[in-house]
Amino acid sequence: MKKITLFFLLVAMILITPIASRAQNDSIRKAEFAASFNYQSRLNYFGRIDSLQSSGLYPSIGYQFKNGLYAQGNFIFVHNSLQPYTYAGSSIEAGYRFPQEKKINGNVFFTKFLYKNNSTLVQSALQYQSGINLSFNNKIINLNTGIDVKYSNTTDFGATLGFDHIFIFKIADKPMAFAFDPSAYVYLGTQKFSETYIKKQNLLGIPISKNTTVNTTAFNILSYEISAPIVFVTGKFNASLTPAYVMPQHLLTGEKGENMLYVSASIGVKL
Repeated sequence: MKKITLFFLLVAMILITPIASRAQNDSIRKAEFAASFNYQSRLNYFGRIDSLQSSGLYPSIGYQFKNGLYAQGNFIFVHNSLQPYTYAGSSIEAGYRFPQEKKINGNVFFTKFLYKNNSTLVQSALQYQSGINLSFNNKIINLNTGIDVKYSNTTDFGATLGFDHIFIFKIADKPMAFAFDPSAYVYLGTQKFSETYIKKQNLLGIPISKNTTVNTTAFNILSYEISAPIVFVTGKFNASLTPAYVMPQHLLTGEKGENMLYVSASIGVKL
């Protein structure tokens, strides 16, 4: 798996180097510290949910250097009828964001997951993930793409395809602005991580069937999602509210998932 991950990151860096080099000439960046406090009304992973229909809080901190290298951490607290805001795990991400330019931006990343052994989060089967995201922007509609490798006790491959258009509303004579970003995404990938989660739950004594209704090694559509983020920025402070509707696809026997509306909210600072 390490060889696969290193090869993937090498290919990703080769692909983004010309973009990053060109953008570097047009962009001036500064080192930046960011912190935020985030809430999600229904925790889900590609529309897949735990049986307790949990919500979650996840504080986040991060730092980006002038050269685009960055590191960030998330701390996840789960709330449901059995556990009121219990610590469930963390994630640590490191990567490179290449400079913003008018037509192309994105990042390459590596994430390590540190979930508790008894975590009910569907994604708790994952150990780490690496990938690349690219956005191609124009005045009509933005195209967002991504590819990734996920590792649980085996390897999954994923891809993302999405479209959005950002509307920005500046307040005259005020250092503040609102943004509205209607978006639509499709997520694809293999599903061995789901099979690992189902077996993991069985090991914990939860009677979930191990039978599957689809081939977990097949590259399937995992979910469709539409959202409408609303963002407010003033000075170093930012806040957002994102209603989203997710439609999971190709659920395995033993997985829980449903078409559902959920809301994410965040407040944060950048220094």
